[in-house]
Amino acid sequence: MRRSEQEYDGRTMHLRQLDSISEMIDAMQHAPEQQEQSGLRASSLKIDEWRWSDTKTMDEALELARYGWEEGRQHLRQAVGRIALDQLVGRRPIVQSRLDFAGDEVDIGAYLHGEPEHMVDYQVRQDTHGKQAMMYVNASMASHVSSERIMQRGGALYAAIEALRTEGYSLGLTMVESTQNNSFSHYVEYQIPVVQPGEYLDIDTAAFCLAHPAFLRRGVFALKEHEPNNIRHAMGFMVGGGYGEPIPMVSDIPPHSFLIDQGEGLDLHSDSDVQRFAQKVVDRTLETLGHGPASDEW
Repeated sequence: MRRSEQEYDGRTMHLRQLDSISEMIDAMQHAPEQQEQSGLRASSLKIDEWRWSDTKTMDEALELARYGWEEGRQHLRQAVGRIALDQLVGRRPIVQSRLDFAGDEVDIGAYLHGEPEHMVDYQVRQDTHGKQAMMYVNASMASHVSSERIMQRGGALYAAIEALRTEGYSLGLTMVESTQNNSFSHYVEYQIPVVQPGEYLDIDTAAFCLAHPAFLRRGVFALKEHEPNNIRHAMGFMVGGGYGEPIPMVSDIPPHSFLIDQGEGLDLHSDSDVQRFAQKVVDRTLETLGHGPASDEW
């Protein structure tokens, strides 16, 4: 994990860039020892509010983080089944030209040089630009956001990923969590790479990261509980402290990347809402790659 402290508008930004999701899993595994060593109670270890994290224990959440959410596979497939995937990514006509003996118009330069192939032949092919981009998803959200809303958002995100994949695109996935403290003097942001562009995103892993409440409420909380006590006190990273106020991502994203930020996609109430949000994700991908949106909506 790369740790850095930066100043933003007179406030301190604590940036934590993990090497992989394995570091979050390690923090989850050692959460009990960390609670004992710090002397601060850990919300990630709660066993009396299972509906909030949709897991009864940290051990249950650890299984999901390590092996993916198999039950969530069905939730994602159902979400994909409600979306018209073929409408999300349009094929674009690409015009190519070549010199030939016959064609659509004369290449004046070739003709004057006496080239026998002096006609320009235009050919149109359908292209989907099989390129790669990184999607950052800000998982920051208020404690009152229900499991159902998280799953709806995750289903729409996965549907967009699947639609793009079937057309030759490859999205990487990095989860983000950004919060500020009550006095607005500190930010803390975690960046958690799940898969790189060009690598296969397993549906069970996608289900846990994108659609399961325990990713944030046990996994990311365990990361917060491994911060030094002075940061935990400043941010409220303890039972009763609130664990910070959710905010949009603070740091910049690299080229060929785009962001689904805090709060986006958490208000999907119908299949048409899910379709529109999935379309927004697809359009944002295409804009990032310089191809223009597949729809005119965003």
